[in-house]
Amino acid sequence: MFTCITAALRRVGKPADEGAATAEFAVVLPAVVAVALLLMCLARTVVVSMDCQDAAAAAARELVVAGDDADPYGMARAVAGDDVSVSVARNGDLATVTVQCPVVPDPIGVLPTNVTGKATGVLS
Repeated sequence: MFTCITAALRRVGKPADEGAATAEFAVVLPAVVAVALLLMCLARTVVVSMDCQDAAAAAARELVVAGDDADPYGMARAVAGDDVSVSVARNGDLATVTVQCPVVPDPIGVLPTNVTGKATGVLS
């Protein structure tokens, strides 16, 4: 009889939530995937932004060094890729290069679709 009571107590004392960890994981997994996707898209946006700024700086440097023989459009495209748009504004001794680079849009539309890099050089 003692063994029968002990066995009954073991059944009563057993945790009722044996599958709770699996269920919690299934609920949390979509949130983890969404955060990971957002971080990857954010990282891509930052990399494109840095490349765009580097392209603007290289194009401005090209204008300063090469003068009238400069090709700032080609330099910016060589640094950031062929799908960038480049504009050069001259104001006296200053040349301001603005480079706009497209970013692959994220699925939820939170991040920008274009980033801009701007650099100014003093012409001699």
